[in-house]
Amino acid sequence: MLFLVSLQVWGQAKLAVQDWFASPQRVLVPLLAIACITFAFGTRSWRPLVLRTTLGIVISYLILISPIGAALAVEGLNQFLPVDDGKPVDAVVILGRGTFLEAERSQAAAQFWRQQRSPLVLATGHGGEATRLVQRLLAEGIPPSALIEEPCARTTEENALLSAPLLRQKKVQRILLITDSPHMLRSLLTFQSVGFDVVPYPLSLPHNLPSIHTSLSALREYAGLASYALAGRFQPRAGQTANSSFSSQSLTTTCPTDSLTADAVNRPN
Repeated sequence: MLFLVSLQVWGQAKLAVQDWFASPQRVLVPLLAIACITFAFGTRSWRPLVLRTTLGIVISYLILISPIGAALAVEGLNQFLPVDDGKPVDAVVILGRGTFLEAERSQAAAQFWRQQRSPLVLATGHGGEATRLVQRLLAEGIPPSALIEEPCARTTEENALLSAPLLRQKKVQRILLITDSPHMLRSLLTFQSVGFDVVPYPLSLPHNLPSIHTSLSALREYAGLASYALAGRFQPRAGQTANSSFSSQSLTTTCPTDSLTADAVNRPN
């Protein structure tokens, strides 16, 4: 219980920071106020340091939320991704991210299936994400026999841990992974850590998405990469699955009650 409470507090804190970062007024006004107060009442020895620091933060923030800054932040994540070699895979795996790029994810997966790149498509995500993706795939003409639904995963790590037994049941080793471009690197490393050979298919963010939100998505992923690395979530753990007492069949119908983990709030609305 204490663990879940701490996660809720952590999630609320992250959302508060995200809301603050996404509002230039909330960022710039306090910084300018600090500069003005320091200039008016601070000692001469402190004024230059505080003013230079404040000015540096303001300039860095404005660059980061600009279209160029946002593009560079995302590119910094994508440059480490391997290139798709075009060879067949054992399964396409779509990560649910709320309704964010949901149609594009399902359309890409359906296209790969029609091109005979993969005989199977797995959709993973809680709160109806996987179910909606499966319904879209059915509407695209993919037969139920080619679809696998994992409806419990709340986080990137759980996407991997809960999908792994379902994929291994089908003798899957090589997967084509679909998610948005900022989220791809952390997803790829996590699925690799549970023993899969991963081919990335990152979806570009919408062109009409404000650059400040693109920057926020990228910064959240840099923080996620750091936290996952520190927690050892990128280390090989091919034999590990979440809640091993649940069979692969039960994972498709009943969600473990303790599946909430620390990056559950990372999913866009």
